[in-house]
Order: sequence, then structure tokens, then C-alpha cells
Amino acid sequence: MKKLLVLIVLLAAGYFAYQYFSGGNLSAEQKQVQALVDDFANAKQRLTQAERSAGLSGVDTTSSAEEAIRIVAQLKEKLQALQETLTEDKAIEMADKLQEDMQAFLSGKGY
Repeated sequence: MKKLLVLIVLLAAGYFAYQYFSGGNLSAEQKQVQALVDDFANAKQRLTQAERSAGLSGVDTTSSAEEAIRIVAQLKEKLQALQETLTEDKAIEMADKLQEDMQAFLSGKGY
């Protein structure tokens, strides 16, 4: 019985630790920025896959790469609109970092 109780306590502690470190404690503003961060990561992954496909098969994946770049440009516009409304220091820091990453990506240095 003791072992079961210890196991339950450890599982609960693990769950709360996971929630804490995985962003379960983000504010509403931080969650908005995090959503853009996730979308940006997906766009970068899309470009990477297009480059990999072009390298392996020799197929022209220009349209896929251009689509990923277009998505990032749209995300950058959304980020700029969001930055005007942010009030929390942590959310502003996240947005500034994301803007730098997006700018590096769009200038060809971030991927």
C-alpha cells in the first residue's frame, strides 16, 4: 500500500513539474506569442523538408520553400500587430526574440 501511495505522489509531482516546465504557467499574452513561435517552428520544418526532398530526389521544391517563406512573412506581420498590444515584460521579451529569429530566417541566415 505504501509503494502505491509513493508511486501516486511521484506521478503527481512529475505531472506538475511537466506542466510547469512545458509552459503550463504561461500568461494569456505569453500563450499568444508561444502560438506564433510554434507556427514559426512548423514553417521552418516545412522549409527543411522541402530542402531535404530537393536534395534527395532532385525534384523541384521551389514552391514548397516559397510557401514556407510566405508563411513566415505572414507570421511576422501578425507578430508586429501583437507586439503593439503586449504589456507583460516576459511576453515582450519572447516577442522580441521571435522577431529576431524571423528576421534572420527571412534574410537567409536563420535556417
